[in-house]
Amino acid sequence: MFYSGFKASTVEKKKATIKNYFSNFEEVSSYDSTKIDEIMKDPYMIRNKNKIKACINNAIVFKEIIGEYGSFKDYIDYFNPSESLENLLLFKEEIQYKFNYFGGITSYHFMTDIGLPVLKPDRVIARIFKRLGLIEDENQILKTVLQGQKFSNATGLPIRYIDICFVKYGQSGEDIELGLDDGICLERNPKCDECGIKKYCSFQR
Repeated sequence: MFYSGFKASTVEKKKATIKNYFSNFEEVSSYDSTKIDEIMKDPYMIRNKNKIKACINNAIVFKEIIGEYGSFKDYIDYFNPSESLENLLLFKEEIQYKFNYFGGITSYHFMTDIGLPVLKPDRVIARIFKRLGLIEDENQILKTVLQGQKFSNATGLPIRYIDICFVKYGQSGEDIELGLDDGICLERNPKCDECGIKKYCSFQR
């Protein structure tokens, strides 16, 4: 929920604090106004009251789902989302309806994280795909996901791997874990001279 509408770098800086408050759905589902006030006073937290309340509401919904289906995995399996595109989209529509702050991109983000065959069609991937002529507009969320699936099918690599590669290619900032100083296909001042796929790109400086 905190990634929704925020730059990933903003959330990453506060991630440890967010996890500290929202690590257990049973505990979070019982948070009251006093706990909300405590979280809002924490200078290391993203102090967005609506998102904090959304986390609490979603913990309650999560608990209700487990009570009904036995486990969250059983709830996912009920939709059999990996079986067909129709099932996948039905599951996406379901979680958007049930959970707060689950818009189109955030829903796909969540689905990527739980291992479903989609990538996260965020602003970075959409920007690269548009420059490569794979989509016409950066708001084409579903088409971005389908193009990501084509990369996965063509290479035989997990779509999560495809997602990570494109994000790191277009995201600014150092990534110590991957040994990268910065991205290449940046929003501003992209490093076209260093780009290995510039011959496929329609971007003009």
